[in-house]
Amino acid sequence: MILEQTRKPIFLSHILILINVAVFLIMMFFDSSLSTLTLIRFGAKINYRIADLELYRLVTPMFLHANLLHLGFNSYALHLFGRDTEMIFGRTRFLIIYFAAGITGTVGSFLFNDNISVGASGAIFGLIGANLYLFTLNKDVYRRIFGNDIFVLLGINVAYGFINPMIDNTAHMAGLFGGFLAAWSVGYRYQVKYTWKNWVARTALILTVTGGLTFGLPAYRDSAEYFFKKGYFSAVEGQISIALEALNTGAQRYPEDERFPSLIGEIENLIQELNLNSN
Repeated sequence: MILEQTRKPIFLSHILILINVAVFLIMMFFDSSLSTLTLIRFGAKINYRIADLELYRLVTPMFLHANLLHLGFNSYALHLFGRDTEMIFGRTRFLIIYFAAGITGTVGSFLFNDNISVGASGAIFGLIGANLYLFTLNKDVYRRIFGNDIFVLLGINVAYGFINPMIDNTAHMAGLFGGFLAAWSVGYRYQVKYTWKNWVARTALILTVTGGLTFGLPAYRDSAEYFFKKGYFSAVEGQISIALEALNTGAQRYPEDERFPSLIGEIENLIQELNLNSN
């Protein structure tokens, strides 16, 4: 008698966790301290680079983590929310929700938070948003299956985000919103036909992302932060000519901002010291 072995399904959420771990190990190989510069080079969300149309940075931050604790927490959350969400929506819909939420989260962070950020939490909040969509379909059935755990976890994470200044709350909330809209737009796994509501949600999701970028990109390129951050980080990377060009332009446009002449002076002094040492 041949015993049939039942294979456990391989979840895409677990594959995403493995990818995140692999990327983390690669970054550690190049820089065990995981410096800000290393995170930027691997694709962190940094606004001036996105404004310079490095739009791949809308996606790459989802696979980067700042430290082992950050990676571990997001891996556990992705396992916790990803498996059930994937079973309910199916693989293709799950991926659409995950990436749509992650991109929406990055766009939200770009619009409202000038800090450098990394992490899969925007996409993970999108999975929570997908669960909230399921809750709106049938509250009683959802509570019988899942209880109220999703609301408790959401409340804890939102509260912690406001307590900890290092947390990118805008990415979380934008990801939550993006995940809700994405789930609404694709429907659940066994939904046979799309309704006008699905198309409204799909249109709203597209307009949220494209509208945010259409407004945000030129607005940020005209800001003092754009020129200062570009000048500062270009100088850190050794691109002195690009740094001075950005800082001088910023100093001309924003003469009241004392950061520009201060940083220009520091760079010019450093150049003089290097020239003296070489002579």
